[in-house]
Amino acid sequence: MLLFADPPSPHPRILRSIVPETKRDAQLELAIRSEIGSDRFSYAYNPVSLHDGSASEALVYMRAPDYCGSGGCTALIFTKHNGDYRLITRLSLTRPPIVVSSHRTNGWKDLIIFVAGGGIRTGYYAVLSFDGKKYPENPTTAPATPLRATVTGIAFFTETDTARSDIIVSPR
Repeated sequence: MLLFADPPSPHPRILRSIVPETKRDAQLELAIRSEIGSDRFSYAYNPVSLHDGSASEALVYMRAPDYCGSGGCTALIFTKHNGDYRLITRLSLTRPPIVVSSHRTNGWKDLIIFVAGGGIRTGYYAVLSFDGKKYPENPTTAPATPLRATVTGIAFFTETDTARSDIIVSPR
């Protein structure tokens, strides 16, 4: 059941767009394999600072058919500690771009996700706020909320960037 049917939604004000990384990250690929249980996948990613000013998190967008449906695709958020990545949140129903807001909740930057498809009649932007341990996994249900006021942020995985930047991983 969708919590938000047709809420009015302002748009985030994009300060800039960041092009996805094209260099493979072996440690990140190990973490993705562990999370999805497959040796064959494609992804786009960016190092991003969500909580402490350094780029110690990785925002991953899974664009392959196995990870997408009519409501969007899967995104993964990892934090890096001592060279290893640990999953913070697995987001469902995401669409590019994913906006990292300048607003913080519990010390972490909010994420802004456009919600459409999958039965949503009028698309809208949802705010995903960090609860102290993770972000909400689904932007269409509580605790995610519709964006009520314009916020500024940085856009990741713009549609054209993602298509050109997918990294394809297959078993050796």
